[in-house]
Amino acid sequence: MSAFSDVRRAEVAARAGHRCEYCHLPTRGQVATFPIDHISPRSAGGTNELSNLALTCPHCNAQKWTAAEGTDPETKERVPLFNPRCDEWDQHFEWAVDPPGELAGLTGTGRATVAILCMNAIEMVALRRLLAEVGLFPELR
Repeated sequence: MSAFSDVRRAEVAARAGHRCEYCHLPTRGQVATFPIDHISPRSAGGTNELSNLALTCPHCNAQKWTAAEGTDPETKERVPLFNPRCDEWDQHFEWAVDPPGELAGLTGTGRATVAILCMNAIEMVALRRLLAEVGLFPELR
């Protein structure tokens, strides 16, 4: 049983544009239900308020778990992970041209989020490429 009502789940999904708010994987064409993530983990005092919820693909959700910060692989500094409620996605990430389907972190927050969430795992990059080929991942052109 979900901790969220169908109404709340629909609200979170619509606000997210029906895609993972971290890696932008679309819900369309996926078999699994996308979990709702607590941006600030409940174990750290995060609430079920809409402002603390994000739609995530199963992969990003499993990798993030209760993390709220990570280490920037470039500077080795501890930084907050990407927060879809207050950070602009395009300021922290961009799609790599080569190899296609990979995400590049533009900031410490972006780089740490890519690393912690394993956003460039081989299977996720392959899935993005496949979805792009059939027109379900328009961000990859």
